[in-house]
Amino acid sequence: MANSINVQLWGLSLSLTSIWGSEKDFEIIERFKPFWKNVKKGKLNLTKEILQGIPESSSSFFKKQVDEKISSFLNDTFNISDENSCIICIKHLFNGSNLKKSFEEKRRLFVSIPQKDRAYFINSFSKNRMEFCQYSIINQYGKYLPSAGILAYDISNCISICRLGLYMGYLNESSLQKYLNTLAKLAQENYCDFEEFGLASTVGVLYSLNGYDNDVYSHYLNNLTIALTNPESPWNNIDWNIDLSKSF
Repeated sequence: MANSINVQLWGLSLSLTSIWGSEKDFEIIERFKPFWKNVKKGKLNLTKEILQGIPESSSSFFKKQVDEKISSFLNDTFNISDENSCIICIKHLFNGSNLKKSFEEKRRLFVSIPQKDRAYFINSFSKNRMEFCQYSIINQYGKYLPSAGILAYDISNCISICRLGLYMGYLNESSLQKYLNTLAKLAQENYCDFEEFGLASTVGVLYSLNGYDNDVYSHYLNNLTIALTNPESPWNNIDWNIDLSKSF
């Protein structure tokens, strides 16, 4: 039976395949071991550390480094520098990012092309690195995604932004919970399991990159593999079909 802690951890876990990634979440799970036994026994509280996905540090030097890294990431990746820009970005993702719309338009065009002509179509963009890579990604992964496409990319990144926004003081816990509730339900309504959601989110990340970089691609695909296979991953400890009404 679902409890509120499991439901909230389910929602937070949707950020595992965001651009920010899952490394810090697994670091926190390791620090709280036996994490899932404590969850099952009702002995785990959702501390700010868990909600934010950022391990606490007793060192002011290391905390300053983390603060600067998160601030730079939010600013460089999402143009977030304060509370107002954070809310604007969240609302943008709620309404469907331009990246999601671009993917849908290109996928519709691509599937309308006869199979025998698709390789020629992709190669026609050989001098346009981004278009070539995006259509290559659609060719490789598009058939595995449901009609929602890379909506998971918007959901995953929006939750990540909310968590990091909480850390930076741009959002409060009440706002985080409100957004988490809506986004979790949206994910469950549009995807059938964590694997499908995680793949859609990761495909969105790869699609967003400015051209092909083997090391970067491998990094994000490996991040997906860890989220799906690590025994300590929330995705291996909470049922996708959890009752989200128990919640938030």
